[in-house]
Amino acid sequence: MMKPDPPSTTSRASSPPRDRHPSLDSHWFGAVLCAISAAGFASLTILSKSAMAMGLSLVKILIIRFALAAILLWIYIAARRGRAVFPGWKITLTLLALGTFGYALQSSLFFTGLQRISASLTSLILYAYPVFVALLDWIFNRKVPTWRSWIAMVVAFAGVLLTVGPEELFSGEIGNDIVGAGAVLLGSAFYAAYLVAVARVSPRAGTLVSTAWVCAGACIGFMLVGDFLPALQGSFNMQSVGFATAMAVIGTIIPLGAIIAGMERVGPLVGSLIATLEPVFTVLLAMLLLGERLNLLQAAGGGLVLLAVILLNLPMRKSYSN
Repeated sequence: MMKPDPPSTTSRASSPPRDRHPSLDSHWFGAVLCAISAAGFASLTILSKSAMAMGLSLVKILIIRFALAAILLWIYIAARRGRAVFPGWKITLTLLALGTFGYALQSSLFFTGLQRISASLTSLILYAYPVFVALLDWIFNRKVPTWRSWIAMVVAFAGVLLTVGPEELFSGEIGNDIVGAGAVLLGSAFYAAYLVAVARVSPRAGTLVSTAWVCAGACIGFMLVGDFLPALQGSFNMQSVGFATAMAVIGTIIPLGAIIAGMERVGPLVGSLIATLEPVFTVLLAMLLLGERLNLLQAAGGGLVLLAVILLNLPMRKSYSN
């Protein structure tokens, strides 16, 4: 009986490795997920304005948004066979803390600054967080930012500047409120720390489970920051419930889950820079849904942010083509 020939080493060497294209696809898929996250967060501007126009307070909107998102995710995860909602005390408490002290605290600092300085300056300061992400990723994960990353950060920041409206920065109408600017800058740092930390914790719990507990933590955070019982008082109708559900699904579950899953594939720095597409999507949604016009500077700003995203992802293509 003849023995089968051993696998040919020549054929192995001549055939391309199977993990190259899936790895490349995974990277670009992660980039697409981060872009979807930016679009989802951009929808919150439109949804929040509509919800507040119906008389819902900001604190009520935020509490209901995250509570409903966590509940919907828990129900979905529990309904799937073999998926545990509770990933263990250590991971659960970590995710709750990230939601409470990372996401919720960042949002509170952002809105505190927004009440004291212009919306344009608030957005600019907030979108400095990719720099904080790069520094934290360097310190804790030993990932030294490349020169392409630094250039992409500058290009993306310039794009955000043009998108949110540079005329306000030079019109002299912005107040010199150091407290407001400092609150937003601190919130930017907290958000960067949240992104770096959740990128390390989420693979151990899974994207959906991580998103659910982060939402629960954010809900707790807003309950602590706001006046909980008065915030929840008031009547609800089908329209307000509809907006709350849309904010929970479109503006919370999808973008939070997408950014967590995306960062698992591209890393926190690339993910945070792709997330700077959010003001671009906000302008586009306002143009499509509210009838606002896109001016030339905003179009140029959107182009610069897209250029930064392309610049970040080009090196990955080169590294997989060798």
